[in-house]
Amino acid sequence: MKFNLLITGGLGYIGSFTAKNYLKKTRKKLTVVDNLSRGNLFAKKYSSNNILDISNNNLKKIIEKKKINTIIHLASFTCVRESIRKKNKYLKNFKSQIKFIKNIKKTNVKYFIFSSSLSVFEKNKFKKNLSPYSMYKLKIEKYLETLSSKNFKVIILRYPNIIGSDPQGELGEKNEFISRIVPIFYKNLLKMKKNILYYDYNKKIYPYRNYMHVNDIANINLKVVENLDKFKNNYQIFNIKNKKEYSNFEVLDSLSKIMKKKPLIDLKQINNKESINQVINSKNDILRIIKYSLKYKDLKKILQTNLKWFKKIY
Repeated sequence: MKFNLLITGGLGYIGSFTAKNYLKKTRKKLTVVDNLSRGNLFAKKYSSNNILDISNNNLKKIIEKKKINTIIHLASFTCVRESIRKKNKYLKNFKSQIKFIKNIKKTNVKYFIFSSSLSVFEKNKFKKNLSPYSMYKLKIEKYLETLSSKNFKVIILRYPNIIGSDPQGELGEKNEFISRIVPIFYKNLLKMKKNILYYDYNKKIYPYRNYMHVNDIANINLKVVENLDKFKNNYQIFNIKNKKEYSNFEVLDSLSKIMKKKPLIDLKQINNKESINQVINSKNDILRIIKYSLKYKDLKKILQTNLKWFKKIY
C-alpha cells in the first residue's frame, strides 16, 4: 500500500524527530499539524506545517487535499505530574482528541497509529490508581477499539520514557511547560542546585522506568508505517521497551558522571498515582515484526547524546 502520512504534534519532541528522519530517508517533507501549545518552531524546517489544533474541523480539508490515508497521532499533553495538578487541562485535551478522532472517521484515513504510554502499568498489570494522563490514554485506546474496522485499522504504540537528543546538537527536547527528568537534572547539575528525587518511603524504593532514545522511537514510528501490510488485525496494541529499567537515582548518577558534577539530592515522597515499577512483559514484539534493532540500548550512551543540544539551549 502506498501511504500518504500525516503526523499530529509534528513540531513536538517525538514528532520533530519523526519528521526529520522521514525527510532524511525520502527527501520529502511530510504533512504536520501542530497548534504550537507544546511544539517548537525551530523544528519547522523538517516538515510541511499546518498551525492548527487537531479538533479544528478544517483538518478534514487538509486530509482530503493531501489524500492522507495514514496518521501518526502524537499531539497530546504528556506529563503525569502535570495532569494531577491540572486535571481540567487534561480533561479538555482528552475531549479535543475524541473530537479529532470522530472527524478522522469521516475521512478516507485507513490506518491510525496512536501514541499511548507504559505509564498505565504497575508490575505488569494496569495500575488501579491512574493519573489523569494515563487514564485518558486508556480511555482513548478503548474508544479506538470500538471504532476499528477493516477500513479503519488502529495500531496502539505504548511508549516508554523518551529521552535523548541528536548527538550533533541539531535537534532535541525543549519544553518550558513541564519538568522532564533529564533536562531538569542537567540544569540542576550545571547550576549546582538540588535535584528532587521522588521516592517511596514505605517501600524504600526509587521509581523505575524504561528509557528509549527519541531517535529509535522516531524510526519505529516510520518502520511501522512502512510495514503496515504486516498488521493484519483491525486493532493491535504493542508495548515498546528497551532492554532494562533504571531508577531516577541511576539516571541522575549516570548524568552526573558524564558531566563530572557531584549531584545535590533532596528526596520527596512519590505520588501514589505514579507507578513505582512498570516492568511490562510483552508477548507482541513489534521490533521483530518491523525488523528493527535499537540503535541506543545503554542509558549512558543515550544520556551522552544530550550534551551538545543542552549546551546550545541552556
